[in-house]
Amino acid sequence: MNEYVLDEPLDIPLLQMDIKGEERQVERLRRVRSERDNEEASRCLKALESACQSSDNLMPYLLTAVQANCTLGEVCNVMRNVWGEYQEPTVL
Repeated sequence: MNEYVLDEPLDIPLLQMDIKGEERQVERLRRVRSERDNEEASRCLKALESACQSSDNLMPYLLTAVQANCTLGEVCNVMRNVWGEYQEPTVL
């Protein structure tokens, strides 16, 4: 039926995660949040929220937030709070 079928089993290597990797990343995140100017970060996130609500060009606000050491999660949460989260429509 299929002339390109292999007789030998496939050996697909699985990705092995570093157990300490998550701990290192969490520690880096804690350090960034403790060393940044949290008032400036909050101000940038509020400005981003206002820009999202008014449909302004977000790029300057995103760059300012990143330069203030706002995390990707914080930036995404601001946008998620304004616009919501996409839910795929269920079609029966």
